[in-house]
Amino acid sequence: MLTVRRGAAAVWLGMIASLSPPVQAAVETLTVTTPRQFGYVIGDPIEHRVLLVLHRGFHLDPASVPEPGRIGRWLALNETGIEGKARGGVSRHTIRLRYQVVNAAQHVIGTGTPPVSLRIIGPEGGLPVVIPAWGFTIGPIVAAEERPPGSLPDLRPSLPPPPIPTAARTARVTALGLLAAGLGALATWPALRRWFGWSAPGPFDHACRRVERRMGSPRTPGLYADALVEIHAAFNATAGRAVFEHDLARFFTEHPRFAPMRTPIEALFAESGALFYASDGTPPAAETGQSLERLRALCRACRDLERRR
Repeated sequence: MLTVRRGAAAVWLGMIASLSPPVQAAVETLTVTTPRQFGYVIGDPIEHRVLLVLHRGFHLDPASVPEPGRIGRWLALNETGIEGKARGGVSRHTIRLRYQVVNAAQHVIGTGTPPVSLRIIGPEGGLPVVIPAWGFTIGPIVAAEERPPGSLPDLRPSLPPPPIPTAARTARVTALGLLAAGLGALATWPALRRWFGWSAPGPFDHACRRVERRMGSPRTPGLYADALVEIHAAFNATAGRAVFEHDLARFFTEHPRFAPMRTPIEALFAESGALFYASDGTPPAAETGQSLERLRALCRACRDLERRR
């Protein structure tokens, strides 16, 4: 890709025309940054920056960068600099050319920097890259009232400042914002649950699902006893200990929200005690669909009371 930023149209056209197909195969990016093209007087500096990015296998010959010295009547090349780095086989070079106006003009004249020929070294030898000449105007140092009307050409405004890259900063701010939002949500989650009435599934929630899943499958022997086991497990998980018929009073004291269901809960524990601990080992009553429906209704009622915490 060949681009020119902030340069004159003549630089763009000359650069494109100067690159032959072999050079275009070697050059990935060629960018020339130039200042304004007008309003210079004796002593003014003029700096050009050339960004040259080369494909794998090619590199810039540092000896091809011009040496400082006088350039004609109006200019001197005071300083040159080159910075290079390579990454993944791709070399990136920044070349700085610092000129200075060294003569005083008696009136507005047009002049320019000479072409700069750089040399790229590749697998098949050297290739030339020519940075075309760049034109600008030099004016005399005179007071504004001494300038004859119409002696100066129309001036264009100065170039705007280059934009500041903000992509990395935006990404960091976004990431920090998401992290802060996540931490805030974690900190306020208990309050939000109480405010909106949300609650995590409790032991009776799980017990109801398991009982209904068992009732939805084909009826098998022991289904009623399995449902009782699920409900007893929910009572134990709620109390944090094993709950038996003889200490139900303690359970209702510690968990008063279940008090409205005290009578059916006590009947359930009495029935399960007779079922599991009968002296002759025989259940007091046969399993029926009505018994299972009654267990499911009790489990659902306990689940509703549990959600009110």
